[in-house]
Amino acid sequence: MSNVIEITQSTDMGRGPRLVPNRTLFSRGATRAKLDTTCLEEVRDLLKRQRDLQEPKDFDRSFSQLHLSYRGGRVTAQFLSPDGAQGEKMLVHDNAYRQMSSTLLPARFGQGLLAQAGMGDTGEKLSTMSWALWSQQNSTPRMLRSVLTRDGEKVQRMVRSQHSQGYAVYDNFSFVQDLLDNAPDLGEMAVLDFRVTDTGMRVRLAGVPKDQIELKVPVPMLELWNSEAGRRRTVLSGGMWKLWCTNGCGTWDSKSEFAWRHFGNTERIRDGVASAIGEIRTAASGVVEAYTQALDVAIDDAFAFMERELKREGLTKEQIGLAQGALTDETTTPGSRLASTVDAVTLIAQEFDLFDQSNIERAAARMMRRGQAEALRTGGRIVMAS
Repeated sequence: MSNVIEITQSTDMGRGPRLVPNRTLFSRGATRAKLDTTCLEEVRDLLKRQRDLQEPKDFDRSFSQLHLSYRGGRVTAQFLSPDGAQGEKMLVHDNAYRQMSSTLLPARFGQGLLAQAGMGDTGEKLSTMSWALWSQQNSTPRMLRSVLTRDGEKVQRMVRSQHSQGYAVYDNFSFVQDLLDNAPDLGEMAVLDFRVTDTGMRVRLAGVPKDQIELKVPVPMLELWNSEAGRRRTVLSGGMWKLWCTNGCGTWDSKSEFAWRHFGNTERIRDGVASAIGEIRTAASGVVEAYTQALDVAIDDAFAFMERELKREGLTKEQIGLAQGALTDETTTPGSRLASTVDAVTLIAQEFDLFDQSNIERAAARMMRRGQAEALRTGGRIVMAS
């Protein structure tokens, strides 16, 4: 699925959400019980086409030269030119607005301005004036990243993110091309899942040949992450994946994750890729082995175990309830096993955005590891106190 289309840019903002929400631009890969894969070369080609269509443009400007308007039901941004006239009017993404508000305004004040703008024309005027008041003396240059984006039936330029001037631009296409150039073995791996949103990219690669992937058998996977919008570092990590439910489970050990911040010379990322692959594959195999062992660990009260462990991980009450309900899903390992709880948590993780999904999956991996340690102390079974 792709939201990238070729249409003519417009200068009329028109109707739409006040802030552009985070949207899925690409979503391809296996679905439940159906192994539909692609390859990294195809991913690269799609990303190249997307970059060409988006025409990314970065600006180094201060807030004092950025006019932000809440008028007309939408937040729009315009840079001031030397002659005092305002430049191209741009939409503002929710991610950029949060980043700019965090940089410029007191805590939660940006959300307050949105709420005030929702009170009608007077509220929109007051919010526009308030932003101007706070920004007029802020002369520190920032990097503001923009792209063309589809907005209804039009294409408009949108401010997608805000960074310091030290931010190193490293786009998704460049990352994947560098992977293919420096770790050619990745080109032989099947892409299990490929997702791109406005703020992030995740690619999941099978750690075994495609013809060795069986319906209910976990396989090692490699995960590739990048964010062009300041949401996450460039990351290579390992984990486990199952075709039956398309659940993923990342490694619990941050030492087995290779991550690079978007600062300085991006050559260090290219140089580090090849040496990282072997260690990541080993870590991924460890997750599969741990899950296989978790199939033999019984829990006398899986609901109580999950509530205790997931509260410890900081999941919300809603997320914990969804995970407990997923224990009865047809794809969840039956029999109230430790693996059952991992299946349930990683299943409901798919209902959330990429970044929340990753956090929930890592929580499941840590829960599994702690459960195994507890079972070793109690004779192979997790006994919950009554």
